[in-house]
Amino acid sequence: MNFRSYLILMTFSTLAAWSAWVVVLNAIDPTESGWLGFLLFYSTFTIAFFGSLSLLGIAVRFWAKQETLPVRITLKAFRQALLLTTLFVVSLLLFSQGWFRWWTMLLVLLIVGFIELTFVSNERTLEHKNYPDAT
Repeated sequence: MNFRSYLILMTFSTLAAWSAWVVVLNAIDPTESGWLGFLLFYSTFTIAFFGSLSLLGIAVRFWAKQETLPVRITLKAFRQALLLTTLFVVSLLLFSQGWFRWWTMLLVLLIVGFIELTFVSNERTLEHKNYPDAT
């Protein structure tokens, strides 16, 4: 699959996920649906939000760094969209359960931050192994 096909497929999938989320919002009553309504709400929202952040990350990185390979841009945007989506959805889940406090959010932020720091430090280690003269 080439980069253009990926972007087209990701755009259509994201639009379909947003459409599904709107249908879930309008058609499902959370007081009567039980756990299935919440599962549909969070799953469609997670997919739609992830797709939007991923496409936005690709667009911003592609605009800012035209000399970088599209595969690297896509992988970095994909990873960061996944982390931000996880952060946002966990925040929503904590808020819906009444567990949203400043210290729980700080803990979630630290976990997500350490995961991103691990990826960034791993990338730099690989760059220095491949190019010993790089600064």
